[in-house]
Amino acid sequence: MEQKKTRKDRAVDTKNKIFETAVTLIKSKGYNNVTISEICQTAGLAKGSFYVHYNSKEDIVRESYYADMGTYICTHYNEFIASNPNISVIERITHFLNLEFEFAEYAGYELTCLAYSLNLSACVPGPSEHFSKRYFIKILQDEIESSLAYSSSGFSCNEIFNYFESIVRGTMATWCFSNNSFDIVEQGRKYIKQAVHSIYQMQ
Repeated sequence: MEQKKTRKDRAVDTKNKIFETAVTLIKSKGYNNVTISEICQTAGLAKGSFYVHYNSKEDIVRESYYADMGTYICTHYNEFIASNPNISVIERITHFLNLEFEFAEYAGYELTCLAYSLNLSACVPGPSEHFSKRYFIKILQDEIESSLAYSSSGFSCNEIFNYFESIVRGTMATWCFSNNSFDIVEQGRKYIKQAVHSIYQMQ
């Protein structure tokens, strides 16, 4: 017998539906050409439901980009681990980092650019909420901690984390600045492979 969803579960489902609908519309029509009314109509929700979760379209980008990234990465990462229980820690790290590029492709060029712009501008008055919003990076930090025995770099756990994060964030920024001129997933995998190789004694 299927368990009845709680009010909290239904609220989460509604918020996710709004975000997923917005992503689809923005990718097909462009951010400035999509209205809140259209998002709600396409999602089959009353307009009031939107304002329960968001104040504006900007909030979808500012708040939900990271939240949806977390859901996407955690879901796909856990599925990968379940299907590959004997995979090495270095391969787990590589897969995790590649998932960040896959999410950027899923969310789309325009939404990724907007997320960068809005969340980076929030760092100016400070304090930055970048890492606290990206709660899923704890997985990566734990994996890096477990991988130190294989590292030939002399870097600390935090230095390796910052190095990998810089590769991912830098690639995404270049993708945005270059107007989506390259395949972020394919190119990202090449960069991650090289970055991982530079840190670990590859067996």
